[in-house]
Amino acid sequence: MRTVRNFSVRVARIRFFPRASPTYCWRVSAYEDLDAFKACHQLTLAVHRLAEKLEERDATLSGHLWAAALCASSRIARGSAFRNRRMFAACVDRTLSALSEISYYLDMGYAMSLISKEDHQEIESLGGRALFYSMKLVMSLAGGSPDETA
Repeated sequence: MRTVRNFSVRVARIRFFPRASPTYCWRVSAYEDLDAFKACHQLTLAVHRLAEKLEERDATLSGHLWAAALCASSRIARGSAFRNRRMFAACVDRTLSALSEISYYLDMGYAMSLISKEDHQEIESLGGRALFYSMKLVMSLAGGSPDETA
């Protein structure tokens, strides 16, 4: 045992054994090709335009709305990099949560007369489309075996 800065640390030997790299049968599309990402990306751009208008009237609501929109599309991009269906599905599940947050913030802003009816309808329509494609993606990912690494 060695003492380093008042912490006990065991020195261990590390052995490296050559391993065959795993083969993955299931290929993930680039996130840009996924319909769910495209729909969430369109929503994110529309929310950005709305958040810029909303910034002067309620910076907090604007920030939360923008953060949720960024999260919606970025979780799909992140999940597509995993080579595990379960991890990808977990990321898309977080996208669904972010879409729900966007819906809440949108309704709150509309109820407080901070968001116009036209902006509300546009974002709501894009959000519904993003929700549809994200649900379709998560359902297709859930179709595989939970232990599947491909």
